[in-house]
Amino acid sequence: MLLKQIIQIGRSIVSSPMSLEERIQLLTDVSNEQAKNFYNHIFMVETDEKKGTALHFFSLQSGDGKVDLTKATALPITLPAGGNPLHAQGIYPIPCYPLYERHINEFNDLQKTEKMVYDRLMRTIPFYHLPEDQLKEKAANIAKVLNAEGTAYVTDEKQLGVLMIIDHSLNLFCDKPNDNCLEIRQSLLTHQPIYIQTNKIVTNIIEGRFQEAKELGEEADAVSTISNQQSAEVVSAYNKGWLFLSPTWEMPKSIYWEKNEWTKGIKLNREEYEAFFYGTQFLKKVQTPLHAGLLKEMFAPISNAEAKKYMNATSFEPIYAIPFILPIINDYRQETYRHFRVLSQKYDDENISHSDLQLKIIGGLEKRIVSNPGDEYRLTILYYSGELARGNIHVRAIIEDVVPSVAMNVQKIIRKLNGRELALIADAFSVSNTNSLSFKLNYLPSLLSNAYGPGYLWISLQAVLHREPIQLDRVTKQTARRLNELANKEDHWNLVNELLFYHAFRYFYKSYCETILQQKEGSLAMTEWKGLLERYINEQLTDADLDTTEKVGFLSGCLLSQFERSYYARTKKEFVKTRVMRFGSKLTPEMIWKNGLLRAMELKQQWDLGIKDNFQKALALVLMAVNDLEQKHLLKKEKDKFMTMFWSGYLMMPSLKKGDEQDDNL
Repeated sequence: MLLKQIIQIGRSIVSSPMSLEERIQLLTDVSNEQAKNFYNHIFMVETDEKKGTALHFFSLQSGDGKVDLTKATALPITLPAGGNPLHAQGIYPIPCYPLYERHINEFNDLQKTEKMVYDRLMRTIPFYHLPEDQLKEKAANIAKVLNAEGTAYVTDEKQLGVLMIIDHSLNLFCDKPNDNCLEIRQSLLTHQPIYIQTNKIVTNIIEGRFQEAKELGEEADAVSTISNQQSAEVVSAYNKGWLFLSPTWEMPKSIYWEKNEWTKGIKLNREEYEAFFYGTQFLKKVQTPLHAGLLKEMFAPISNAEAKKYMNATSFEPIYAIPFILPIINDYRQETYRHFRVLSQKYDDENISHSDLQLKIIGGLEKRIVSNPGDEYRLTILYYSGELARGNIHVRAIIEDVVPSVAMNVQKIIRKLNGRELALIADAFSVSNTNSLSFKLNYLPSLLSNAYGPGYLWISLQAVLHREPIQLDRVTKQTARRLNELANKEDHWNLVNELLFYHAFRYFYKSYCETILQQKEGSLAMTEWKGLLERYINEQLTDADLDTTEKVGFLSGCLLSQFERSYYARTKKEFVKTRVMRFGSKLTPEMIWKNGLLRAMELKQQWDLGIKDNFQKALALVLMAVNDLEQKHLLKKEKDKFMTMFWSGYLMMPSLKKGDEQDDNL
């Protein structure tokens, strides 16, 4: 399935109006950040049968490390993928090769340099027609000039470079400009500009990759796996630059196949393989590493509140995400190519409009967007870890067939959550700075992972982006467990942060159910909890305000918070800590009921505590409601709901003003 999608991507690019220069940059590593230092030391050898040889030494890298891409495109290199990079590998489309430090340092050894050059010439397409003796002669002449003149440019510092061979006998080069050529440099032999033909570079690149695929299998007059049609020539799906199908990994290979019989598994004809190569190069271009801080939020354990605090962002293996979007119908190639161009660019926040699908929000991919996607397309995000160059790849998840309108609606919910709603929740808990929650709430993967746990990340991400139901019970249970742990440690600020996240996720859950699933969800929003708190303070509670376990838990928290302030003002002791929890034990609804609520009136009279009248009226209603929950066995069955909202009510009660602790009207 993935192979077919990659070929579909490639076909859109092959048939696109992409210029030859852009194709060279896509199909090689000339624009790769890892290749920039190679262009700081360019050894260009001119050779002509009549005029001899000459060496050019120059740099295309500026002082700030940037490469002049316009000029470098005429000297494209492809860095080795796997194996020993010092050895000649694969097929070279043109006589242009990356040089490593050892190659440059060995210029003073004529024999080693000659072998290095010869090994590459014999694997270079324009020299395929030459007999061995002529290749050796060319290699010897090139090695001599590198040995005689190139050593002058060798330094003690680490050097990477490019070896470009300008052989005037090849029709790859020309001395007159045309629409399909790029200027390289002024010739030292002819004193005319040297041009290279870009169309031949592209043709040779595709031919070289097709020849590499033959290493693992080729057949004549066989049926293609993709088109299911007879083709004159087919090859294996092996791609040296895209080692998702690696010849060193034996798993997909039958024990009955020979080493060069991979066509028994997958066969691609020439047109399909060209599209496959274009597609893989595009995916390499758009792949994005997830931010280390995001990885911590996605994969740190959530069951223990302390565990995440001591995890470093560098403790996690890097994960890469590859996004692509394809039409349901294949006839949208031109529009699909437009989406590919947008995906391949990186956008800062100020350049992103509200109509763009931000992959940062729904998938964690920084600076990647899909512009104005329609539902005639489907989005896919592939997550993997490991080293692609070595074929050491572990696919973490493939979130496919995502309807853009669903993703856009999820994005809108998260944007609203991180705007007005988060400000409302923070205000309810008297919090002025919510920066600590940015990684948790700004990205859908980290939001879901913090809610459900790392083990449920991919399945919950797929559920949300596929418009499937999600549940709140596990989130409530995990939150209640962490709140109890933090309460025992008297970690007030982390208690608040846990509740900030919990209520933020409740907003996401409620909005997701109502907006995307079109299902009525009964959980209350923060405005409704604040309204319940106001009715409690203003003595306006009714039976309808105690019709759920969560509401009873919330009002129990309000009651004990209000009572504790008067109790502390008189005794200098914390009521919940010393009388309710009792020596750091696990706080339960029964303890709140029996050790807290039932003792409140007795202690109020014993200590002659002055508490505002709303307390006594609300206490009577809450005690009846708790007793009713006990009769229905809900106090134990729904204890997590009770406890999460107990701490919410306890911490949301308005702070005391200066001097209030002596006020008998509290």
